[in-house]
Amino acid sequence: MKRILFVDDEPQILEGLQNLLRRQRSKWEMVFALGGEKALEILEQGPFDVIVTDMRMPGVDGSDLLKIVQEKYTNTVRIVLSGYTELQASLRAIPVAHQFLTKPCKPAELENVVERACSLQTLIDDDALQKTIGKIDTLPPLPRMYAALTKALADPDTGADTVAKILEKDMAMCAKLLQLVNSSFFVSAKQITSVQFAVVRLGFQIVKNLVLSLEVFKSNGPIQIEGFSAENLQQHALLVANVAKQLCSDPQQSEDAFMAAMLHDIGTLIMAMELPNKLKDAIKLSEEEGIALHTAEEKLFGVTHAEIGAYLLGAWGLPYPIVEAVANHHRPTRVLSHGFCPLSAVYIAECLIEDQEAEEETPSSLDLGYLQELGVSDQIEGWRKITEKLMAGAEEGH
Repeated sequence: MKRILFVDDEPQILEGLQNLLRRQRSKWEMVFALGGEKALEILEQGPFDVIVTDMRMPGVDGSDLLKIVQEKYTNTVRIVLSGYTELQASLRAIPVAHQFLTKPCKPAELENVVERACSLQTLIDDDALQKTIGKIDTLPPLPRMYAALTKALADPDTGADTVAKILEKDMAMCAKLLQLVNSSFFVSAKQITSVQFAVVRLGFQIVKNLVLSLEVFKSNGPIQIEGFSAENLQQHALLVANVAKQLCSDPQQSEDAFMAAMLHDIGTLIMAMELPNKLKDAIKLSEEEGIALHTAEEKLFGVTHAEIGAYLLGAWGLPYPIVEAVANHHRPTRVLSHGFCPLSAVYIAECLIEDQEAEEETPSSLDLGYLQELGVSDQIEGWRKITEKLMAGAEEGH
């Protein structure tokens, strides 16, 4: 049974939550704390899977509370449930909160968010890895990207399209931006996966707060690991994203596929930052045995960069099709097929690029059975030509 801690300084709010969530008592052990100080006392008595807290509280407020939870209880998923009028105050919680919900929140929406947060625990069953990922509040972009964005935002003539073009080149920026824009503070009829739309939706002032005030996109300096290059990782992500986007005929699928591809290897970046020795070991095994990096990771740790990346993005509240694609981009058959989807596009795009880079005699990395099941095997030759053209263009761009 999952343990959920709800925190608010108003007794009637807690009582209302208790009544609204009564039907969940068979699945959740729910504890209700009156204020941040009481919540800290309760947390000392035993671990919780999820904490849902208000922002404005006397004494220990929501941001302070979540910062302590982040440091001491790293496995706990951290959710803000606050009023829309408290948006500016809630921005303080961006580095320490996984998700944001607004009051009043429908029971079904709250239940869905908490259930999804709990289900993320099953992606990675290694306690040490969970703790490491739980500590991460932001990922560093390449310093060059950070400088370009800061310069662009300082120019009053900069438009959303210019900002979006910079953001789209960096997986860490994209992830944090989409985390915020898909929170219920900016609720819209559908989830947003277009970076330009996200910039327009948030507004430059919020983006400036993210970049300059909260240091969400702060660079932690170059990562020194033999066989790993953050620059190459970003270039590969952008190439896969451009190919994946071309494989989709539906505009929404195209946007989702682009963003999923931009983020599909974000788990490798996490490993480089937080688990450098594990990544070194995986790179070494991959080279020694001539196997794919994700295969080496699974042999060594029982988990790959795909699950690690999806775990973090899911906790951040990114749209489910993107999290699903990141988690399964090396093994799409783990997901029950419902036809061509962003996961399919990312998997196929990466395989097509791998085939182009391989020696002529090397068999294709594509799973033809999977493609036949999707009903797209007759499109592969056309997609190969698209991939070849985009790769040639990328080479010329360098």
